[in-house]
Amino acid sequence: MNPRPRSCDVVIIGSGPGGSTLAHGLSRRGARVLVVEEGDFLRPDPSRADASIHMQEFMQGTQQSFVGGPSKFYGAALYRLREQDFQATATETAESPAWPVRYSDLEPFYDEAEHLYAVRGSTHEDPSEPPRSRPFPHGPIEHEPYIAPIVERLRAQGLPVSYIPKAVDVGPGGKCILCARCDGHYCQRDAKMDAEIAALRPALATGRVQLLTRTQCLRVLTTPDGLRATGVLLQQDGETWEVDADVVAVCAGFARTPLLLRRSRNDAHPEGIGNASGCLGRYLAGHTAGLVFPMRGFKRVPDLHQKTFAINSFYGPSAEWPYPLGVIQAAGQLPLWKSVPAVARPFVRFIVERSVTCFLMTEAVASKESGFVFQGDEIVRMEPPRPNVKTFRRLRRMAIDIFKKAGFPVVLAPRSPADLWHLVGTARFGEDPATSVLDPHCRVHGMDNLYVVDSCFLPSAGAVNTTLTVIAMSLRVAEHIAARVSPHASLLSVSSARPAPPRPEP
Repeated sequence: MNPRPRSCDVVIIGSGPGGSTLAHGLSRRGARVLVVEEGDFLRPDPSRADASIHMQEFMQGTQQSFVGGPSKFYGAALYRLREQDFQATATETAESPAWPVRYSDLEPFYDEAEHLYAVRGSTHEDPSEPPRSRPFPHGPIEHEPYIAPIVERLRAQGLPVSYIPKAVDVGPGGKCILCARCDGHYCQRDAKMDAEIAALRPALATGRVQLLTRTQCLRVLTTPDGLRATGVLLQQDGETWEVDADVVAVCAGFARTPLLLRRSRNDAHPEGIGNASGCLGRYLAGHTAGLVFPMRGFKRVPDLHQKTFAINSFYGPSAEWPYPLGVIQAAGQLPLWKSVPAVARPFVRFIVERSVTCFLMTEAVASKESGFVFQGDEIVRMEPPRPNVKTFRRLRRMAIDIFKKAGFPVVLAPRSPADLWHLVGTARFGEDPATSVLDPHCRVHGMDNLYVVDSCFLPSAGAVNTTLTVIAMSLRVAEHIAARVSPHASLLSVSSARPAPPRPEP
């Protein structure tokens, strides 16, 4: 057994899109990095004939954390936030806040992120698409023969219909077969460019990154005055030890990151690190989201890769509605009946298997009250962000009308309360320590060398998928941190186009 590490340049807690991408960016600049992951690798199940396993099958088991984090199950849609999302924007319930950085500050890192994750996309017919310095690294995934006529009928209404930017390893020599089971599934082919495959494996291949799995970070350690992090306290297989680090980066996710910082409280930080103004765990934001089920009839929709089109033309305010509405986005073929009570499963399955399921997403806005309530070392309650209910209902009515005009005689859309998706903001960044936890470089206010680089930093979620923004910010922070820990290191040439190193054997 290898000796447990005792020191490094940077220790990263969490291996999701934030942590793995940060490790990649630092390794390319010569830093010695330790990545700590509470879970373990997901490994292919040789008894399964199909290539994908739905997320719910894992959630019902004992393994709740994974190398690569939630990206192992994402639908691989990697969108840039739009320019308006970085500005103060009026919504139905409250103002969505301005960010402490501009879109132009993040654009070079969006570009780097799209190349690292091999994104396939196009700006064609997306009026919400922000300016970019280069085209997508790869062209879009074309619509399936079953989907293409639907897209044309949508366009016949005068609607721009765009491609969804996707991070899948498709094309000559690629592993992706564009199956029906991508969204919400673990791909046993390693064909999805998730955080492990696109970022962590190439980082490990440099020899400058070490990964500890099945290891819990108990707390972040600081100097007595609380101005610097000195390292972390880890636990693995019942043994506890300290790791010294020049920089600590917490990338454990929107719930686990604030909980770890809360658990790390000490005399200098009595309510938790970064919680001097009571903002830690607060300002939760996200998406008010739901589903729409356009049905042609009683015939099953064939197995196909349908998550390729979106309607983003309602992203901003209009003469008909003074607030941003949101997006209509094709979903993958999800076994939604598995998540409803048994008595309803036959009915839900009948609907889902005969529908071209689509997501509806609009912004849910943060407030000081939204977020987690701590009691000791536990989260005892979560207050949701402010849903824009009237805006979402208007988007839903528009989607129903659009699909009916496109030739779907039956369009079902549940009227139950919409769900919250893509939660962000529980350690948000900003200029003012009174209303934020982090500074514009994602460093904890008042701390010299403690960073948070995951979905916690976003002050708002816009209305598109947020993962690419986490990835881009991780690359920006990697550049910033590398100048501290390895000021003379040049950017090393490390190919990231293909995930060459295999996963470790069991």
